[in-house]
Amino acid sequence: MVTYGQNDLQADEQNIICGALELHRKTAKEIMTPLDDVFMLNIESCLNFNTINEIMKQGNSTYFLVQRLSLMNTTNERTNIVSMLFIKDLAFIDPDDNTPLRTVSNYYQNALNFVFEDTTLDTIFKEFKEGNKGHMAFIQRINSEGEGDPFYEVVGIVTLEDVIEELIQAEIVDETDVISEWRDK
Repeated sequence: MVTYGQNDLQADEQNIICGALELHRKTAKEIMTPLDDVFMLNIESCLNFNTINEIMKQGNSTYFLVQRLSLMNTTNERTNIVSMLFIKDLAFIDPDDNTPLRTVSNYYQNALNFVFEDTTLDTIFKEFKEGNKGHMAFIQRINSEGEGDPFYEVVGIVTLEDVIEELIQAEIVDETDVISEWRDK
């Protein structure tokens, strides 16, 4: 026999249940980090002291490499993502060697994962769980503005952490978030 008050769900449990029920309704576009807010490196750069220092200041575990499409066109450089590096990929890099980012990228060949902006979070969560494509995806949309053929345009990123935050209906604060908050005080 169940007695009153002993079968009630806690607030966190209710949030998780509601979050789980919403995953199939919410889309990548709703939770993505816009591309303008993402730190990127030009693949033609070298890993010298200044570049590595800038990477370390960012405090991220993953970095994206972009390639300029032409010398005349720099407007959509940020959407031409050609590679991804993890901070651990740089562990044995000596800044004095001025190693080209392209060399490091070609060695590791980390796979890029792309999903459309209308992909639902439950679908993205399933992909992330499988682990074949990592725990991060680039959000793309079909751009049919202007003259010419439509093309895929990268507009943001979404991570496993973003999806889990939607699932549990709460922010996950990691060590870099805490450090930032301490610095602000």
